[in-house]
Amino acid sequence: MDAFATPFVQGRLRGKPVSVHVDSECAHCKRPMRMEIDSEMNCACEDGDCSPMIFVPEVDFKSLKDPSIIDAF
Repeated sequence: MDAFATPFVQGRLRGKPVSVHVDSECAHCKRPMRMEIDSEMNCACEDGDCSPMIFVPEVDFKSLKDPSIIDAF
C-alpha cells in the first residue's frame, strides 16, 4: 500500500506531480516487473507484456476496530 500512498500524499503536499518506481515480481510465475505509480494513483508497467491486477483495499473508517489502517490489512 505504501507504494501507492507515497506518490499520492507527497504530490498533494508538494503541489506537484510525483512518481515512484516499484520493483516486484509476478505472484504466479515469479517474473520480475517494474511499475511506475504517480501522484494520481495511475500505475503503468515498463514491460508491455505485463498487465498486473492492482487494487487498493477500501477501509470503512466508521466501523474500523483496528488501532490503525495498517492493522486492518
